[in-house]
Amino acid sequence: MVRRKKKSEVIDTAKSRLAGMKSISEKLDLGNGCTTAAVEARLKEAHEKLENYNSLLAQVAAAGNEFERAERALSNISKNILMGAAMKFDLDSDEYEMVGGVKLSDRKRARRKTEELVAV
Repeated sequence: MVRRKKKSEVIDTAKSRLAGMKSISEKLDLGNGCTTAAVEARLKEAHEKLENYNSLLAQVAAAGNEFERAERALSNISKNILMGAAMKFDLDSDEYEMVGGVKLSDRKRARRKTEELVAV
């Protein structure tokens, strides 16, 4: 199960703007709490959260793969139960039906439709 890692254009834009702010002055203050230090802190926080999110996605993908493997193994055992009951008791036995099989005598047969010839 593949999950795409998330990328953030907002983080990329903020990095670019921070670089522009630093080129003006290392300690530029544009007012309203918009300083290079504040932007760096917010940028670092967002980047850490993005990395955490992406690592959780990887863990979810790994858990999904483990579940699919377990489900396939269970499916194989389930098929083996049915085949084993068929081998031991017969396809038309009550025991085969008890483990989930359909008796041969209970199966509906497909009926062919006969086409009528139309004289033209």
